[in-house]
Amino acid sequence: MPVLSAVWLVFTAAHRLLSGRVYWWNLPDLLPPLAFLGVPLLLAVLGLAARRWFGVALAVGALALGWSCNGVYASALWHRPGPVPADAIRVYSWNTFYWEQSPGAPPDADAFYAHLHAQRADVYLLQEFLYLEPDWSPLPVPDNGRLRTEFPGWHVAISGELVTVSRYPITTHREVDLRPFLERPWPDLPPADTLMPAYYTVKTLRTDLQVGGRALSVYNAHLPVPVVTLPLRDPDTARDALARYDVRQASFRALAVDVAGNDQPILLAGDLNTSPAMGDRRRLPPGLDDANDGLYPYSWQRFGLPLWRLDWAFGKGIEVHRCELVSPQGGSDHRGQLITLTL
Repeated sequence: MPVLSAVWLVFTAAHRLLSGRVYWWNLPDLLPPLAFLGVPLLLAVLGLAARRWFGVALAVGALALGWSCNGVYASALWHRPGPVPADAIRVYSWNTFYWEQSPGAPPDADAFYAHLHAQRADVYLLQEFLYLEPDWSPLPVPDNGRLRTEFPGWHVAISGELVTVSRYPITTHREVDLRPFLERPWPDLPPADTLMPAYYTVKTLRTDLQVGGRALSVYNAHLPVPVVTLPLRDPDTARDALARYDVRQASFRALAVDVAGNDQPILLAGDLNTSPAMGDRRRLPPGLDDANDGLYPYSWQRFGLPLWRLDWAFGKGIEVHRCELVSPQGGSDHRGQLITLTL
């Protein structure tokens, strides 16, 4: 038992050191966050049963070292949010799972828009505003007229797969281009044959909203997954992993630079494809507060199973009163984030 506890402690230490710093650690990055809670607890219980005190100590050390990776927020046990002011702003952030064309299900635009309207949001931050070709290449949504029809008089900003819909005026919008922040040149970014070049080069869309007499900067983000069975562009798996790592790190850098030069109140929300176990979180811009108020806020689910958090919301210069996770009603594999805030 002490040997197993020692192995897990060494692994946890290596994970804390390497995650988010080297691309070849991307597979351990996919470990479920709850493993950093469940494994050391199991080892500690087994050690107690066997009276192997040294093994118990090692397991407890691994539990403490990996606590920030397990996705559990113990503060939710004693934190109770206060009342929501009447003038609070409702923001709904959601990975739509390829708009209403969810793979494996027939398109159902009526149900899709009914879900959006049911959130009664003032601002919508939507990701995966795209369709897919048979080889999983992105395609623009053939007709976005339905979106504007469903939200008459609202303000819309679109960049690649990212769309922000606001009942407040959008004074400016900016694509946060990741290419200037890449560590290595990738001539195929974007691919010459793509119909959605911004899908590859813009993973964050910033919109500045006029809310009453004040400004609010909203960042709508969707980062690529760190590893996937289908290559980003290159058939070589190792090279694909390196490309994804570069794109993810460049996305974080681009976002951090933009936020650093922004003195307005900020909301950053979206699918970061980053679990609580991943060291990439240290790349987030400093000064942003996590809006979560749940004990174990999982946003990703597959096969009917609750998994872990991939979608995040952060604020600066705002007060978040609620951050609720909303069931997609079968329309996506991500739960939406309904964020209630005031400036």
